[in-house]
Amino acid sequence: MTARMLPKNRIEEFVGRLLEQAEVVAPRRVEVGDVFYGAVASAEEVAWDYGHAVEPLKRFLLPQRETMLRYSTGDKVRVEAELDEQERVFLGIRCCDVTGIGVLDAMFGGDTPDPYYMSRRERSTVIALTCLQAPDETCFCVCCDAGPFLAKGYDQQWTSLPEGMLVEVGSERGEALVRSNDDLFDEASVDQVAARYRLAREAEQTFGDFKSYIAGAMSKLSMNEVDPKVWEQAALRCMECGGCTYLCPTCSCFTVTDRMEDSSGVRERHWDACLYSCYAREASGHNPRPEREDRLRARFFHKISYQWAQRNGRQACVGCGRCVVGCMAWAHMPAITEGIRRGVMT
Repeated sequence: MTARMLPKNRIEEFVGRLLEQAEVVAPRRVEVGDVFYGAVASAEEVAWDYGHAVEPLKRFLLPQRETMLRYSTGDKVRVEAELDEQERVFLGIRCCDVTGIGVLDAMFGGDTPDPYYMSRRERSTVIALTCLQAPDETCFCVCCDAGPFLAKGYDQQWTSLPEGMLVEVGSERGEALVRSNDDLFDEASVDQVAARYRLAREAEQTFGDFKSYIAGAMSKLSMNEVDPKVWEQAALRCMECGGCTYLCPTCSCFTVTDRMEDSSGVRERHWDACLYSCYAREASGHNPRPEREDRLRARFFHKISYQWAQRNGRQACVGCGRCVVGCMAWAHMPAITEGIRRGVMT
């Protein structure tokens, strides 16, 4: 592990330098006390002592509504793509959300890269912030290999120590950031690195009894061994509100629409949800997933089946617990995986 120290009295200057080069997106505490990711103008706006943000980071890489291209159909057809080329630094991002970025990378940066997503992603630096405080009661990232500390997937990973931030470098982009600000960094001592590993062990031990049976559910889903009544029972609970999908760091369903005005138009895409009855409906009117239980089965297969994980490198749940908070009907990831494992929704 390559590690450096960023002393406490230099953090503000480092953030200031980042702001001179890029838009800095970090956790910000609003008036009511909740934390949201948003652009900051100074280091003073960054909330370093938070559980996790109310919303995931994905809206900065996959906006809820974005213009893909503009076109005109007059004497000459013209098509102009709109790509976001803003340099960004994601600073102080929790490990579950950083892992979520990795899932999106696999989906949108594969054999046929999505140019809109990749334009943002290639201009983004990701600085993870490890979790040292007691987790929220709905957190289960330890069940998903997504925290409270990461072994990979970041450009830099920061851990708060009494002397400052222990900075682990995880990529060439992260190393370049250290080199260009070398005067602010010190060498990390053996004791400081040892403290990081001690804190990681202690953080893992703070998780309570709230669990998600990912492994057991993955096995049954992948082998088509889930009792059908689990989906029937879950469908009776689910309200199809879409809250779980919009709050999930890895859900990426979208739809594409065109808006025409005279001879010009705009093509946009915006978030959709696989739980909505119209999502899979085809142009002919046929719907391959007509019932709610069909849509729930498809959603969870694409979250935690072995087939999906093999293709994309990991399961698509990061244990952030936002679906637990957002679900009004107890049909979230931990409840469903427990139902799959036991053969009945409890």
